[in-house]
Amino acid sequence: MRFFDKRRAPRVVVAVAGGLAIAGASLTAVAPAANAASISGFNSGQIGVPQQITLSGICPSSEITFTATYSNGATSSAPSVIGDINGNATAIWTPSQVGTVTAVNAGSTCTPYSQGANFQISQVGTTTTISAPNTAQVGQQTKITVTVQSNGGSTYQSPGQVLVTDQAGARITSMGLTNGPGAGQSYAYWWWTPKSTGNFTFQATYQPAPGSLSTGSASAVDTVNATPTGGTIALTAPPTMNQGVPTTLTATVYPTSTQGTVGFTLNGAPISGAIPITNGIATFQWTPNVAGQVTLGASYTTNAGGSGSTTDVVTISGAPAQSDQITLVQPGWGAWAPNGSYPMGNGSNFTFQASSLSGAPVTLAITGPCTVSGLTLQVNQGSGACNMTASSPGGNGYAPVTYGYSIPLVPGIQTADISAPPSGRYKVGRVLVLESPGQIDTNAGQNISWKIKKKGRNNCKLLYPDNGSVTLRIQKKGECTVIGSAPGVAGQWQPFKTARKYRGR
Repeated sequence: MRFFDKRRAPRVVVAVAGGLAIAGASLTAVAPAANAASISGFNSGQIGVPQQITLSGICPSSEITFTATYSNGATSSAPSVIGDINGNATAIWTPSQVGTVTAVNAGSTCTPYSQGANFQISQVGTTTTISAPNTAQVGQQTKITVTVQSNGGSTYQSPGQVLVTDQAGARITSMGLTNGPGAGQSYAYWWWTPKSTGNFTFQATYQPAPGSLSTGSASAVDTVNATPTGGTIALTAPPTMNQGVPTTLTATVYPTSTQGTVGFTLNGAPISGAIPITNGIATFQWTPNVAGQVTLGASYTTNAGGSGSTTDVVTISGAPAQSDQITLVQPGWGAWAPNGSYPMGNGSNFTFQASSLSGAPVTLAITGPCTVSGLTLQVNQGSGACNMTASSPGGNGYAPVTYGYSIPLVPGIQTADISAPPSGRYKVGRVLVLESPGQIDTNAGQNISWKIKKKGRNNCKLLYPDNGSVTLRIQKKGECTVIGSAPGVAGQWQPFKTARKYRGR
């Protein structure tokens, strides 16, 4: 590794989102790139919350890693990425250590680069929720689940235990947490059996394990109404809701064969029309327009005149929701980065794999000489450019988001399903079919022309039967090379060429 004399080293000023500025940082190595080397995008944040790091002018067309070094010597790295011809790349870094970051580094196969820093990575806050049906049947087990969710989109799964108490603060049970299926989620559950009718209240408090990188939190009080039959309707809302972010409310009516409609209310006022019950379920997409503690309600009316209702007290956050994050993967290639450019050839056709942190479906839209159907992209022309967007409506605490992608179009590769047998040895007098009657030529609709290279023309002969095929007769012993070619289409298709070598025996 080669270092500068500090007296001659250039000084770098890096502006960081959130108002944090780092001035006077010195380069410890020079990256051999066309642009001035720099690292930006890092910021004070929480454990497990991804940050998008921009690496500029580090190491052209090579593997680059990003590493943050803390004041105590600990390090936290991002997965490696490949830089472009100017040594520019974007890495996604998810902090895994708490403390003050004093330097950020770009490792590469050529000269590494280091930059001073001064920002904080803190413990992650948590939100604890307790989830139980609104009604339970006396004498029957009821599953009650406690979820500890890391805030701010952090993927850190909090270790420790939860203490469950009743409204008076008396201990009901304590449980160790298990990593949940969702990002930044831990959970525990137990089976509760009510012994009598009435309303029963539960509250869960998260107690972090020693050395945990998250902070404790307590859930809101949840009430379960125990009835002889277990009730007739239950209302389910996401554990985390934000003002202005769409969410799905679900009403379950028992028995599931019930025919009728459900209406949803907010603090007693209707927020939906009559929604048909299908297989015992009615759902409503709702965007909260208030913040604080509210009462959600659901009531049903059967076709036979029966009715029932339930309510649930929930808390809606007024804080700005974190934007959803979309992952869009091209099979065989990898993930597409937001605002990235991905050249495609004429005739390209594949289906993306798409997901979002919120769990909401991802929708693709496109302009230009391309089409999308669901998650399938089809390039219809080899010139110009297409602009594609991937959108998520958000939900479950995440705000809607839309990512954009540029698709410059390049001439596609012509292909053809020809009949010509593989190169090899064939008996003298044998006639080989190069192109079958009525065969479609290239995928660009171009006709294939056949010729025999000059050396070997005496050994083979092209024939053109009346049926429209193209054949080749092995005239005598010796080798001949036959070539099939089709012209390209300017700006849309590359020329086509195929060759076979045959030897008479």
